[in-house]
Formats: sequence, C-alpha cells, structure tokens
Amino acid sequence: MSVKVTIHPFLNNGVETQVDMEAHTTGNVINEILKRIPGTDKKLFQKPGQLKGYVEVYVNGKSTYPNELSTPLNDGDAVSVLIFLAGG
Repeated sequence: MSVKVTIHPFLNNGVETQVDMEAHTTGNVINEILKRIPGTDKKLFQKPGQLKGYVEVYVNGKSTYPNELSTPLNDGDAVSVLIFLAGG
C-alpha cells in the first residue's frame, strides 16, 4: 500500500522531503528511510529498535507513541518523521 511520507530536514541535509513509499507499518517506513538516506540510523536510533527521544512518528497528524515502529498503515496515510529540537 502506498503512503506519503514527510521526512524532517534534519535527516536529509536540511531539505524537507516528501516521498511516496510502499509500507504496511511505520517500521517499514523507517527502514526505507534508512535505505534511502545513508547515516540516518545514528540520527534516529538510541539503540537497535529504540528511537531517540527527540524522534516522533505521526500518522495522519496523530502520534504513534509508544508504537512508533509497529503502527499499521492504510493506503493513502500521511506519515511524518519529525525531529523535535529545542534551543534558546
């Protein structure tokens, strides 16, 4: 099934990217991002299978926490992989 994915600029050299992907779960989306953008594993994962605290995955505008890597997707869903950064 096809989903539209928005990838935060922090993961893609400062460029926000929107791509269509074939994915059945949010974990499939993350794996595809890892294939398409080398080095993102260090930005996304605390350890294998555990996203860093500042990484959020949303489906149709709703947080997938605590199931960021296992949320099922439907055809046409909008998935956003966001990085929450703070500063002052």
